[in-house]
Amino acid sequence: MRFTYRSGERPLAGYTVKRGVGKGGFGEVYFAVSDSGKEVALKLLRGSSDIELRGVANCLNLKHPNLVHIYDLKEDNHGDKWLVMEYVLGESMAQVLDRHPNGLPVNLAVEWFQNLARAVAYLHDHGVVHRDLKPANIFLEHGSLKVGDYGLSKAMSQTNKQQTRTVGTVHFMAPEISSGNYTKSIDIYACGVMLQEMLTGKVPFDGESDGEILMKHLTASPDLSAVPEPFRPVIAKALDKNPLKRFATMTEMAKAVDLAYPSEPVAPAPPVARMHVATEVPPPLPASASATIPAAAAIPVAAEVPKAMPIAPPASPVPPVVPLKTIPVAKPVAVDPPSAASESFRDRLVERLGGMLQAPIVVACGILPWMAVTRTGDWATIGKMSLVSLALAWAVLLGAGRAKFKTSDSWGRRLRFAGLGALVGLLAFWLEGWIGPTFDEFPEENPNANAYLFGWMNIPPKSVPVLSGYTLYFACVLGAARWWRAVAKDRKERFSLFPPFVAAFWGGVLSFLWPWQAGNLEYGIIPLVLATVAAQWVSPWVPPPPPPAKKLRWRSR
Repeated sequence: MRFTYRSGERPLAGYTVKRGVGKGGFGEVYFAVSDSGKEVALKLLRGSSDIELRGVANCLNLKHPNLVHIYDLKEDNHGDKWLVMEYVLGESMAQVLDRHPNGLPVNLAVEWFQNLARAVAYLHDHGVVHRDLKPANIFLEHGSLKVGDYGLSKAMSQTNKQQTRTVGTVHFMAPEISSGNYTKSIDIYACGVMLQEMLTGKVPFDGESDGEILMKHLTASPDLSAVPEPFRPVIAKALDKNPLKRFATMTEMAKAVDLAYPSEPVAPAPPVARMHVATEVPPPLPASASATIPAAAAIPVAAEVPKAMPIAPPASPVPPVVPLKTIPVAKPVAVDPPSAASESFRDRLVERLGGMLQAPIVVACGILPWMAVTRTGDWATIGKMSLVSLALAWAVLLGAGRAKFKTSDSWGRRLRFAGLGALVGLLAFWLEGWIGPTFDEFPEENPNANAYLFGWMNIPPKSVPVLSGYTLYFACVLGAARWWRAVAKDRKERFSLFPPFVAAFWGGVLSFLWPWQAGNLEYGIIPLVLATVAAQWVSPWVPPPPPPAKKLRWRSR
């Protein structure tokens, strides 16, 4: 999945994009951080009309605990509209339902539906019709349900094909949508579909094509055989083809669901010691009065006992034990970065080439401080230093491949880095000017192919120590450290000083391999440090999700 903006870019003033989290017909959604450090979700709106944007503006001041808060609506330098919203760390209801193909526990489904009903009723009270209610637009964070994407559905076209592309899935579309009737009854219809899916794991109407599903919404009756008996009339009323026969409001539907929820069985009260009592019994209470009396007060109490009859003091009555309704709470699940396996070869190639093209800029910026400190003005030396640094950065990027931060160590990967390091050593050797015809430098030798160790490469015997020193030095340095951890997409930080320190450390430890006749050791260590800085900076990075909230435990006294 490719996004318009990459991590680290600032398409909107005051916000830095960290990663893309979703795409759809409405545009793109990014996880971003403001300059003050606040985590937000940025939604890039594409193709939105002025009417829809005015609808979004009407939602800016809506505040409800079960709604994803909308902070602001802004415009960038390109004229694109951006929606700044609350970032919800968790999963959608659609992901939860995928793990429960037979439906949720009844008490959990009722609990979530009541939260959904409160949010939708709040929108209706403020003149907002969601128009795109579905499990994918409902999010769960720390056990709390939040409704998102309200006021963002596009206006439908006149053909069914265009409608399904504009709104999304057709499983939650009311029949009157085909005629362009947008009232709160379409939200009530969608809530009825979701209630059945939460209870059974299946939607009322399904088919092999969108057209078949739309036709069933218009003509077929829902199959409620799998729905628990108390909820069947509620869902049947919510899914009525005639909007006037549905629930008038979401509050009315929520009350019907609350009445349909079966009560838990009450455990019998513990036995009380038998004793002789007077035969006079107080008159029975009316049914309406007894229904309002609490369970503890409804326990029969012994009547007055004659004083002459010695009896043991009666045991104190114990109220019946009523089991609590336990509602399992869905645990918040952090959104993992997209795995390498899910990325196409083309995306990986573009990502890698983009980093390699950016590396020369970072290397050039890193050379400037070294020039200022050493006061070096020899452009030949500066050029050799820059090229070796760039070659090392490319070697790190290519050698890491798709490895993750916690990828297990292997000799194959280390040998690959060592081979790339040997190639960098050959480049450094060539930049020193050792390769090429040098007959004038060795007058005592016979200028023919036999005068060279490798006649076909024109390498004089005196150059062999320098060649072996360069190749062994860079091969051993790249093969010694775990370079892939510095550029892994899931590393802990985008940039850290630890990898450059490790590069300098191994460069000093293996200094005995350096060809001292070719120059000082700084010409080997400085490129290693610059390469690790450049490789980190140009490598893509997905910030790790914040740690989950700690579980609270009750302390029994």
